[in-house]
Amino acid sequence: MVDIVPFNGLRYNEEQAGPLSELIAPPYDVIRPDMQEELYARNPYNVVRLILGKQYQDDNEANSRYTRSAKDFADWQAQGILKEDAEPSFYVYSQEYTFNEKTNNRIGFFARVKLEDFSEGNICPHEFTLAKAKKDRAQLIRACRANLSPVFSLFSDTEGAIDGTLAKIIQQPPLTEIDEDSVIHRMWKMDDADSIRFLTESFKGKKVYIADGHHRYETSLAYHQEHGAEVPDSAHVMMFLTNLDAQSLAIYPIHRQLKCPEPFTRDQCIQQLQPYFEVEPLPKSQSADQLTTRLEQAGSDRVAFVAYLGQGEALLLKLKNIENVVPFMEDDANELKVLDVYQLHTLVLRELLGIDTRNPDHQQYITYNVRTAEAMENMDAGTFDLVIFMNATRMDQVRELAEKGIRLPQKATYFYPKLLSGLVINRFRP
Repeated sequence: MVDIVPFNGLRYNEEQAGPLSELIAPPYDVIRPDMQEELYARNPYNVVRLILGKQYQDDNEANSRYTRSAKDFADWQAQGILKEDAEPSFYVYSQEYTFNEKTNNRIGFFARVKLEDFSEGNICPHEFTLAKAKKDRAQLIRACRANLSPVFSLFSDTEGAIDGTLAKIIQQPPLTEIDEDSVIHRMWKMDDADSIRFLTESFKGKKVYIADGHHRYETSLAYHQEHGAEVPDSAHVMMFLTNLDAQSLAIYPIHRQLKCPEPFTRDQCIQQLQPYFEVEPLPKSQSADQLTTRLEQAGSDRVAFVAYLGQGEALLLKLKNIENVVPFMEDDANELKVLDVYQLHTLVLRELLGIDTRNPDHQQYITYNVRTAEAMENMDAGTFDLVIFMNATRMDQVRELAEKGIRLPQKATYFYPKLLSGLVINRFRP
């Protein structure tokens, strides 16, 4: 059973803090250094100071990005910059955006969801987490005692009953409307007893699938297990919940930028790939859009990748036989072999290039980028040995494997658009 409850959200007081458009930020894990600087400059109360504060060379345990976040968080509440809503509410949130030239409006709501172990089978992860990121989020939650950003999760509502309830709320004027990075974000409060009761009851027979925020969920659970006696209010985590059966859910692929642990040559790479892939050189100097289109066409009926070697040279890789990965699967579930991302991480990265993404020491050899053109520019500049472009993992694959308790390799999906941080905060009450 999934237990959801309304909560007294902590929200910015715009009369004192300034317009909300200056105060919000993307999720911490997509904020690059240049973006962090820009967010710092936007407003002295921007939420980036809480979710991803700056680090300095003389930082220590007593004075770190986490202690500074905790101090700002406490000060802002004391000064009235952040104010708690008087009544428990669900917070309805919509994101209007364009994807593949079609305008969509993804609608869901923020709620507190009772934490439970994944083994219970009600809250389902879909990918593995990185130890470094989990340690970082654990230090932040210990310092601030709050969910500063939501976990992004999905539920199934094929008949649209929950969506129908949310649709009534969004007919009202929103609390806020922000146009950020070509996405229009709106939020409303849902505090009427009948709607709250309906949503609460509706979730008792559902499963929840974590789309984004596995680190935040796992660290919230660990924090409650460790500190639940002294902070009982930590028993719930703030989630954004949206319908996976709606037509407005988009998943982007996340491409792999590689710096190989062993000396890398083009000819040796092709030689290693040929036993497993049909290797087709693509016309020189194709654009990012052209490469993406060709990859989507090739991937319509089989596993396929594009290997970009720099200076306009690219190879289309089409897997010859899906069963070729079996000797390298070790104890992994057999169902994984149909996934592009699994074939890539197991066959290409681990076995051919010697990069084991499950090994924390090997994370130095791989970075992730959703921006195809930017990844090409990075490769052309000599920053990497190789870039591999992927097709997106399908939603039905994510759901089927998550229900079976099978996790995908990390960074298997990129759900778009990302949720804003700073709209509402779940503070643990003493």
